[in-house]
Parts: sequence; C-alpha cells; structure tokens
Amino acid sequence: MIGKEKSAAMRSLVFLAAFMMILGPSAFAEPKTQGPRFSLVLAPGKAYKASGGWFIFRYPVYPQVAAWVESLDGTYMGTIYVTGKAEKKNWIAAPASGRPEALPVWSHLDKEKLDAVTAATSKGSTLRDSDLAARLKPGTYVVMLETNRSYDYNSTYTKGASGVNGQPSIVYKALIQVGKGAATATFEPIGTRSVDGRDGSIRPSLEGIDTALELFSALTVEYKE
Repeated sequence: MIGKEKSAAMRSLVFLAAFMMILGPSAFAEPKTQGPRFSLVLAPGKAYKASGGWFIFRYPVYPQVAAWVESLDGTYMGTIYVTGKAEKKNWIAAPASGRPEALPVWSHLDKEKLDAVTAATSKGSTLRDSDLAARLKPGTYVVMLETNRSYDYNSTYTKGASGVNGQPSIVYKALIQVGKGAATATFEPIGTRSVDGRDGSIRPSLEGIDTALELFSALTVEYKE
C-alpha cells in the first residue's frame, strides 16, 4: 500500500514538472513593468561586499543605492530605485531615525511635495523597472544615482573620523532621452556628499576617494518602450 502511495506521489511530481516545463519559467516569475520604463544595470565591483559586526558575530555589508529622475532644471520627478534599508530605515545597530549619512542627497530631496502632485510611487524599493517613465513627457532628463557602503575606510576617511560610513556616498549623473525610442546612458561620478549627512548638497570633488569608486564595475540606466 505504501509502495502504491509512493508511486502515485512520484507520478504527481513528474506531471507537475512537465506542466511547469510547458508553461516555461516566466509563468511563475514576478511580472515586470510593461510600456515605457527605466531599468538600472548595477554590476558589482571589487569593493562591492564587506563584512561588519563584532568579534565572531559577522554579517555581510553591501552598498546602499538610490536612483531618481530630475528635469534639466533640477526638479525632482520621481525615484526609480532605492534599497530597502535606506527607505525603511531598518539598519543594524542604528538609531530609530536611521542613517541619513548613508544616502543624504536622496534623503534630503523634497519628494513628498512633488509626489502629492504627480502621484509618484516608491515602487523602486522593490523593482528595478519603474513605470515613472510612462508619466514623463518626451525629452531629455537627468538620472541621478547615489551609493555608499558602510565601513569603507581609507587613509583620508578613517574609522575614528568618519563614523560608520568611512568614505562618503558618491553621486553619479547620466543624461537620457525619453520618448524617442530605446536609449542607454552611463553614469559618471560628479562628487560626494557630507560625511555626517547634515545636508543634501553635492560636493563637486572626488579628492580622497578610492574604493568608494569601486563598489560597482558598471553603472548604466536604460530607457525602454
């Protein structure tokens, strides 16, 4: 009797496997945004991963990232993507207010005021594809990207003088055409921000920066229709 039950269970598993092969893997994949959209391509670099913790209690540390769109005159249009820790402020061993020094340029943007008018969404926290592009008029836009990894110390930004961060977040910029067919743009570094996150100003200098520029080996943004 037990043998027959095992045989029946095996036949069910074989049938299910065959059914999934017929449907293909996309049948169970998370649906992606259709229509005009932005996609980020973030290729890890040699400084992408670090380790944090105390004594034997260690945990991996990865970069925090925020990417958003601005008009040519600097008006914030919406966020494409932001890592969950930065958005939800669920840092390990951090105050309830989070860590504004991680992504201060993005954190200090006047997002609430504009989002109330445009109904922009923060789906970027979970999706790299964003439907923000579908709400933009055709034209040239600025895509900004800010990234930082904790414990990224060097001789300029030492552990004693730079807090948890070490080197400050790096701010990147790319120009991309919307509404004129598919386009790809490469991000270029344009500066850093305040070490302690006290403001959202961009410092147009990369002096004293080394491994913070090696968190990613390639940073591009794509516009698709």
